Amino acid sequence: MKAIGQVAKRRPGDGGGWWCNHRPRPSAVGRLAKAWGALAIVGLLTALVAACGGGGEPEGEGSPTPPPTGEDAALAPCGALQALKSYRYSLNLTLESTEPPETPAEPRPTPTSTVTLESRAPRLFDYAIDAAFVAPDRTEAVITADSDKPFTMIAIGEQVWVQLAGRWRPAAEQSEIPYKPPDICEAIMLDLDLSQMEPQEEKVNDVKSLHYSFPQASAPQAMAKIFGPGSDMAILIKTLDVELWLAEKDEYPVHLDIDGSGFYADEGELRVHVSIDVRDANSGDIRVEPPS
Repeated sequence: MKAIGQVAKRRPGDGGGWWCNHRPRPSAVGRLAKAWGALAIVGLLTALVAACGGGGEPEGEGSPTPPPTGEDAALAPCGALQALKSYRYSLNLTLESTEPPETPAEPRPTPTSTVTLESRAPRLFDYAIDAAFVAPDRTEAVITADSDKPFTMIAIGEQVWVQLAGRWRPAAEQSEIPYKPPDICEAIMLDLDLSQMEPQEEKVNDVKSLHYSFPQASAPQAMAKIFGPGSDMAILIKTLDVELWLAEKDEYPVHLDIDGSGFYADEGELRVHVSIDVRDANSGDIRVEPPS
């Protein structure tokens, strides 16, 4: 399974870096880099199956449509987001590995796919995206990775360009703008049951919204879809605290806030935080054009 999001195979400006390299490296530090830098696109495909019954009278045009159930119901907010004609969004992602305590408790077993304790060092990784989307397949994103200088990517269909040193160039083959809101939404929503929560009415990003809180939601499936099934996040983080705001009118995610943590064998902590804001839904002034 691919993980969500993959930018150019080479890091703008220096020819490569741990945050965008998918290949396992021989050193343990490289394995941590791989776990934290897995930015491949997840293809979350939903099959829509229509069954035709036989032997009965056909339903009239006025027959009500049954409400969605199961996976369709869980992913309804993501479908509402994909139905928007345009929007702007911002995403912030933070991964942090902390020092182990001076007097750790009994050591925890560390899965073999994570890094060795001797080489794991405290690490902070920040990733930020400010972007505009126009349906069906146009996105322009300003990306800042790990406090480096921001760079811009434009994707129109299968064509992707990246701006390097002030000049536009075609991106590496199969490059993608990472961490798209619909993909993050689908990774998270499958483990949430909105029907069991009583939302609060709030206004977020100038949109009347319903606020849902999910403390201790299941994490492994979502972390595996976002970061890859072999990542430290998927292996070590078991639960997430999720705060979700859905637009009252169109039911798309206006704001999504995700926090989770897990522990290595030495009691050092791995933390993840993801937040997404969606603004200016269906705004007519959003344009994404090829670079000139």
